[in-house]
Amino acid sequence: MINQYRFICFLLVIFLLEGSNSLIAQEALGKISCICIDAGHGGKDPGAISGKLREKDITLAIALKLGKMVKNAYPDLNIVYTRTKDVAVDLRERGRIANKAKAQLFISIHVNKFSKSSVRGVETYVLGLHKSEASFQVAMKENEAIHYEEDYSVKYDGFDPKKTESYIMFNFLKNSHLKNSMEFAVPIQKELIARTRMPDREVRQAGFIVLMDVGMPAVLIETGFISNPSDQKILMSESGQTNIARAIFAAFQTYKNNVERNSVVLTGGLDEQKQILQAQKQKISTEEKKGVEKVVTISGRNDLFYAIQVASSKTQIKDFRYLKLKGKVEVLKGTDRYRYYIKKTSNYEKALEFQQEVRKTVKDCFVIAVYKGKQIAVTEARKLEQKK
Repeated sequence: MINQYRFICFLLVIFLLEGSNSLIAQEALGKISCICIDAGHGGKDPGAISGKLREKDITLAIALKLGKMVKNAYPDLNIVYTRTKDVAVDLRERGRIANKAKAQLFISIHVNKFSKSSVRGVETYVLGLHKSEASFQVAMKENEAIHYEEDYSVKYDGFDPKKTESYIMFNFLKNSHLKNSMEFAVPIQKELIARTRMPDREVRQAGFIVLMDVGMPAVLIETGFISNPSDQKILMSESGQTNIARAIFAAFQTYKNNVERNSVVLTGGLDEQKQILQAQKQKISTEEKKGVEKVVTISGRNDLFYAIQVASSKTQIKDFRYLKLKGKVEVLKGTDRYRYYIKKTSNYEKALEFQQEVRKTVKDCFVIAVYKGKQIAVTEARKLEQKK
């Protein structure tokens, strides 16, 4: 019981640290300038084994191939590796490496194994609560890598990857980057199926320690089953590893293009949760030319309203044509940036409807609340509503 309590505290601390890292990652999310590639296992931790084949060798080969493809296509993009040779790296340290480099994407590469050799296929994971026994088993297997670390029982405050009750603690974690992680995971899975012809074992969620500290969108890819003869041939061959790397690279290009196409559209949910922004009166007006939306400034009203934030930038934005918005764009000038919104309403449920409508063109939009000219948390706004 004491160990469980200690581990809960450990996870809460990680959540707070992850939140601060999230702010850094989201700040730069508009342009992908740094990614972290993690080759699973290494050193004294071989990972899954089948005969002479070792997971740690396969993951490193794929990771290096992927990094080379990214570098050739984007020479200015910074690529950080958790390892580039056969060395051991603690699970938590992998996330810290990515956070320290201020990476905007974390890609962890792994190989699966099962007791039945008939099981095969590829899976892509994001951090979350497992919804199936199969996902749970994969997380348990990968988390067992902590046994190769010195003082792991102290380091992870009694967490035991083999005990089901340990995973109850993951209920306390909130993946602030779940949406963006999923938007990267889906094309990865699609590309892997198309290029390797391996069975589709879908995109899933599970509690992986390696993803727990990561303050950015992150995925863990199980590139096939080393225990299956057909998958094994792909995993051990140069061409197979290259195809896997190409699949991940193609998905990365898709994700990168989507993010940068909406470079001023932020996943600013943490602002709503963690900050109450100081709004100032700011007069910004632009002439309506050729479909350019007119940007107006809110006056210092004393009323409460909800709206849909569609963009945010440190500098003023004058042209919103690329967002294909319907309606007037208004702006809040905070202490650190301009925040643009549309679809004002005094009704929260109506705001949620507006959000679904706007998401057809701006996927990363979200509901904000404004009271007396200042942005406040939506939860606080709902309380104010109830008092009226």
